[in-house]
Amino acid sequence: MVSKAQKYFAKVTKNPLHLAFDKKITVHPFIKGLPLKPNEIQDTWQRLMYTLPSSFKRAAYFHIPFCETYCLYCGFYRYAYHEKEAEKYVEYLIQELKMAADMPYVSAAPIHAVYLGGGTPTALSANLLFKLLCAIKQYLPLANDCEWTVEGRFYNFDEEKIKACLEAGVNRFSLGVQSFDTQVRQKMGRKLNKEKVIERLKYLKTTDQAAIVIDLIYGLPYQSMAIWEKDIQTWLDLELDGVDLYELIIYQGGALEKAVNAKLIPPPADLAKRAEMFVLGKKILEKAHARRLSQTHWGYGYRERNVYNLLVKQPSICLPFGCGAAGWIEDYFFYITDDLKHYYQSLDECQKPLVIGIQYPPYWLLLKEIESGIEQNACPLSKLSQKYEIDLLKIFYPLLIQWEEAGLIYFENGWLKLTPAGEFWHVNLCQFLFNWFQEIKEKEDEG
Repeated sequence: MVSKAQKYFAKVTKNPLHLAFDKKITVHPFIKGLPLKPNEIQDTWQRLMYTLPSSFKRAAYFHIPFCETYCLYCGFYRYAYHEKEAEKYVEYLIQELKMAADMPYVSAAPIHAVYLGGGTPTALSANLLFKLLCAIKQYLPLANDCEWTVEGRFYNFDEEKIKACLEAGVNRFSLGVQSFDTQVRQKMGRKLNKEKVIERLKYLKTTDQAAIVIDLIYGLPYQSMAIWEKDIQTWLDLELDGVDLYELIIYQGGALEKAVNAKLIPPPADLAKRAEMFVLGKKILEKAHARRLSQTHWGYGYRERNVYNLLVKQPSICLPFGCGAAGWIEDYFFYITDDLKHYYQSLDECQKPLVIGIQYPPYWLLLKEIESGIEQNACPLSKLSQKYEIDLLKIFYPLLIQWEEAGLIYFENGWLKLTPAGEFWHVNLCQFLFNWFQEIKEKEDEG
């Protein structure tokens, strides 16, 4: 048992923050499931849509696959923005929404969070934004306290677009600053300088109608520790509602990797420096008494709830809409094609444009609760053992004892908690718990 678990062990060193593992093994933990055959995907979706939903909290995700520029670090770029194409796309997206609106599964229970992601949703014109948002309000049963987020960037996000979002009911903006430093921003493909970004944020604050959240990335080329510290301090000085501190992800074969390999830009921060930047960000925000809502997200004041991001990391439902959107319905994961032609063609045939369907294993709820606990730095292993009638401490014993020795975790009254080093490595720890549990279950099934 122990020997088979060793592949998930951390290195026992005096510096677990830097050295516990060689690398981050995933961006988000994932649960392995059973892929549906191509001819089963549509039938499974339709069957689910004609059932009544469970009691899980529900979200809806809308994907806008267009961007006006291509940022070097980004792994989500798909299509350049063109107004005519965007007009066509929004028409089809609303058509997809209408197809689902009267389905019992969609209409029978409230939606607690709506998220427009991408791509760059704010690339849409004010008219298209307003049209899409009004359709969402018309066709989905939104809860009275529904968190409604539009993601985007500041370039070309003008007063008219902001007004369109607010008038339609948006109550949260998630905006990609990444860094306030002008050189860092422009070298990475962001067009506006620091002064313009701050100007736009201050204007958005004057509307006083929505939570304002920004993303900051640590580990970017040209970004020193001093620049990183100043980025966080600028967020504090602006007194915004929320901030995500994200570690730079270098996508294999992506534009950033190619630019570094061609020596067009200096390399990004190595793993050890990114670890130190993580600790610095945590230290600054804790000292400022910001509320930590998850491993990466912090808030101030009463407005920022972070509902969508917390929901998707716990047992929940996420209805997907749009080219390239992903979601999950009960114990099934679904992915919509990211090919626009295929997307349009499927909707012309009155079919949900799904290309991937995966059935989660029977114990997926337990794993999602573990993920939720890890994400909030307090996983109630004893409580979950009682709830699911399974001895998790016994199952995870080889990993937990070794990780505790390595300085990544500790226990407190039945709760698994992470040390600062464990927080930096939390995606590895969560994925390894998933993998180990699934290996144990697969062995039991074979026996």
